[in-house]
Amino acid sequence: APANVEKALRIFGQLLNNKVFLLTFVRTLEAQRSFSMRDRGNVASLVMTALQGKMQYATVVLKQLLSDLIEKNLENKNHPKLLLRRTESVAEKMLTNWFTFLLHRFLKECVGEPLFMLYCAIKQQMEKGPIDSITGEARYSLSEDKLIRQQIDYKMLTLTCMCAENGNATQIPVKVLNCDTITQVKDKLLDAVYKGMPYSQRPKAEDMDLEWSQGRGARVILQDEDVTTKIEYDWKRLNTLVHYQVTDGSAVALVPKQISAYNIVNSFTFTRSLSRY
Repeated sequence: APANVEKALRIFGQLLNNKVFLLTFVRTLEAQRSFSMRDRGNVASLVMTALQGKMQYATVVLKQLLSDLIEKNLENKNHPKLLLRRTESVAEKMLTNWFTFLLHRFLKECVGEPLFMLYCAIKQQMEKGPIDSITGEARYSLSEDKLIRQQIDYKMLTLTCMCAENGNATQIPVKVLNCDTITQVKDKLLDAVYKGMPYSQRPKAEDMDLEWSQGRGARVILQDEDVTTKIEYDWKRLNTLVHYQVTDGSAVALVPKQISAYNIVNSFTFTRSLSRY
């Protein structure tokens, strides 16, 4: 019954305020072979959330768990540099949440803006070269594991994004790559159009359609996958700007996602135009 569940949770919450119980509870869970990495992360997050209003008590418990972890590391004769590196224990995951709670105000008031500027600079540098939309590998990656090593031919294009702002039509030039997928292009356009707006308040790429104006009133909806998508050895190649033969200086617009029938008609029309080349 819901009443019994609520009562049990209330009693369990009281037990969490007992240091002996909480330490025994965590140690018992970690002793189980079936206690997976995901379970460890969930338990650490839930415990820290429950103790968020009692950070002094949470710190005492965390210090004891870290002390146990250090002793265990010494007993196993592991290298000291490996400690806290793999975050495989509840204590290590609790430590991450502990830092998150205590550093929130510092991040928000002091280093949030410089960190955001650093993020934007890294993102801008990465987007100067190709980025695999599936794996996230990039030509200009900071991580060697995520580096695109093969040579890729690509060109930079400047698209003119048409958008309406306060009832007035404006044109915003946006730099993209001809090897970008349609979703990647939409993300770059959104970054340019809504650069002064919080990320949580701006539209998402999946909720928008990319409309390409071909002149004389002809407009085509570009998509990552449609009837023109190429299939090679049972693999689908996501559509890119070069696939649609979008040229430098083309006019595009972000519009709310249209009904599927409209997209199908436009895709079919565009397929016929491609067959002429």
